[in-house]
This record gives sequence, C-alpha cells and structure tokens, in this order.
Amino acid sequence: MIRSLALAVALAAATLPASADEFTDTVESALKAYNDGDVDGARQDLDYASKLLGSMKAESLAKFLPEPLPGWTREPAAEDDSTDFMGMFGGGTSTEATYTRDGNDLTITLVANSPMVSSVGAMISSLSGVAGGKPIRIQRTEFNRDGEDLQGVVNNKVMISLGGSASIEDKTAFLEAMDFKGLGEF
Repeated sequence: MIRSLALAVALAAATLPASADEFTDTVESALKAYNDGDVDGARQDLDYASKLLGSMKAESLAKFLPEPLPGWTREPAAEDDSTDFMGMFGGGTSTEATYTRDGNDLTITLVANSPMVSSVGAMISSLSGVAGGKPIRIQRTEFNRDGEDLQGVVNNKVMISLGGSASIEDKTAFLEAMDFKGLGEF
C-alpha cells in the first residue's frame, strides 16, 4: 500500500507545473520523507497537501457566491478550516458569505461534494408542505422555507442555505442572482 501511495504521489508531482507552490513543495516533501523511510512524516505532509487541495476547491466554490445586490455589502469570509469540519460529514467542500444592509444580514452557505447533500435534498422534498415548511421554487430548484430561512439542493450536488434577519424577498433576490447551472456542474 505504501508503494502505491508513493507511486501516486510521484505521478501527481510529475504532472504538476514546474513552478513551486505550497502544494507541490508539500507533495515533494512527502515523497522525500517516504524515500528516506519517514512514513509518519510522509503521511503528515500528504494530510497537509490534502487540506491545501480542499482550500483550493473551496475557493473555486466561493466564486458561485453572488456579488452584493445594490445597497448591500459583503463581509469578508472568515478564514476557517471548513475542510476539517466537512470531514465530520464524510467530506466535501463548503464556503459562505454574509451580506449586510440597513441593519439586516443574510448568510449564504454552499456545501458541495458531500454525502450529506443528497440526504438533505431528500429531506427538503419531504419537509416541504409538512411541519410548517413552505416550498419555494427558484431557478427550477425547490427550497424549503422554515420561518425566514431557506434551504435547497441544486442538481442533487450543492446545498444552499440562507439565514439571517433579511426578508424572504431579499433572500430570494440573492438566489435569483446565483448561477445554479454552474453550481449544478461543480
């Protein structure tokens, strides 16, 4: 198994651009540690490289968060370790942004490539119309409305959650500004 891991790392490193970056440096460090017999060091480097890839994936997911609508401002995303958090749910990628206007706020959270997304999608469908949930359809995607919160799943791949003090109309406007087609292909 270790040989397979080393081969995979070597192949991955060979296909990466020649310019050094933190990811390639870490993969090369893992390979060196492995070749030197330091299996624990190689594993630590590979774990870190995996986190770096998760961060890169989260950055690409964040591009689907909408620009602030007129009158709104977008708060900088908090630097967190959502990769570790998503590991508790079987993996995946998440990102979020908070928007504010006139004392109101709304937070949009995106979760992709996680086993929990399809489960949540099924739950949203079954909750709509029961237990006080009200279905709303935006861009051909069903969202469950629970009070002032909205939750839906695009193409059974990406979960979108909206919360905060902003009105349902404001939250709907932000959803309409998003690229659901692109999200469905993420």
